[in-house]
Amino acid sequence: MQTVVARMAVLALSLWLASQGAALAHDPILSCFENKAGAITCEAGYSDGAPSAGQAIRVSQTNKRLILENKFGKDSSFTFKRPDVPFIVEFIGDTSHRATFDSEDLGQ
Repeated sequence: MQTVVARMAVLALSLWLASQGAALAHDPILSCFENKAGAITCEAGYSDGAPSAGQAIRVSQTNKRLILENKFGKDSSFTFKRPDVPFIVEFIGDTSHRATFDSEDLGQ
């Protein structure tokens, strides 16, 4: 009887651990950097390796005023002229998959 209970406990723990990993396996990732030409390139995707091609990218001033909105290219990247004001980049996969990048983090 103890063996059956122990096996059930191990099975329950294994299922719980597996479900925790699955819940975290598709997190959005966004990285931006400044090119030598002064342009900004952002690359996005998901922690499980899924691409962001065709998904929305939004660049706004820190006061939420929209600067530009577009879509990531086939290589899951997007390059734009660096705004003259501080800005926030948003990767919008869908309502539950969003990531942001603050221009203050460039070069860090």
